[in-house]
Amino acid sequence: MQNRLITINIRRYLSTQPRTKRINKNVKFLIERVAHLTKVDPDNVKIDQGLNTLIFKKYSKSMVPMTVNVSIDNGRATVTQFVEKAAKKEAPKAAAVKEPAKKAAEAKK
Repeated sequence: MQNRLITINIRRYLSTQPRTKRINKNVKFLIERVAHLTKVDPDNVKIDQGLNTLIFKKYSKSMVPMTVNVSIDNGRATVTQFVEKAAKKEAPKAAAVKEPAKKAAEAKK
């Protein structure tokens, strides 16, 4: 099994399509591009249900580039949504913020 991360720019293609047909054209274009980049038959490219829902919600109105995960297994490509794991950012602790205020109050006494 082989995994690839692919970014597909859909703006150039969808800007020439009528608004009412963009969703279906978007799905077809995605399948064609993934098939071309992975050298797989377009009939063997399957789109994950979560990505399909995302296309209907987000990419029907906006034309931002989409990044997808593609896993290739025995000549079949499965396209799923790419989820970037955000680095855990620690929020400043409330106790650390209050300490200088406490020290200033004690200094006044």
